[in-house]
Amino acid sequence: MLLAWLVVFLAAATPWLEVLLVVPVAIVAGLPAPVVVAVAAAGNVASLVPLVLGLERLRTWWRGRRRHRGRGDGSARGARARQVLERYGLPGLAFLGPLLTGVHIAAFAAIAAGAPRRATAVWLSAGVVVWAAVAGVLTVVGVDLFFEPEQLPDLGLEEMAGR
Repeated sequence: MLLAWLVVFLAAATPWLEVLLVVPVAIVAGLPAPVVVAVAAAGNVASLVPLVLGLERLRTWWRGRRRHRGRGDGSARGARARQVLERYGLPGLAFLGPLLTGVHIAAFAAIAAGAPRRATAVWLSAGVVVWAAVAGVLTVVGVDLFFEPEQLPDLGLEEMAGR
């Protein structure tokens, strides 16, 4: 019974899959949309927060290492990340990142650009929740508009969820 939800949680936590792919697939497979959105968002955020914390520690170590070796505080890639962050802000990165690059790469860009880890985690988590909800609504509306229930593939997730 919990196996289907575990699959949704872990798939959403996996970079490149994330909520924009997992939510529609799980809904089309027959799982209830509100629960899919919540579980997928929780899975994605569960992998995002430790990543942000780890990246912040890595950034601190890397900058200290560069200063110790006399190479300055930043790099060309870091400067580019800072330009993107200055142009769109952390909220812009949080809401466009999951759509364009995936939330994990957006987190890397934000931390590399010097964004604070708490704000990065909060804004990117909010972006994940919003995109999960948008994917859920669009999937339900699209499925209801274009397909009859018997036309949808049976992926066996309903049985795994105990429905």
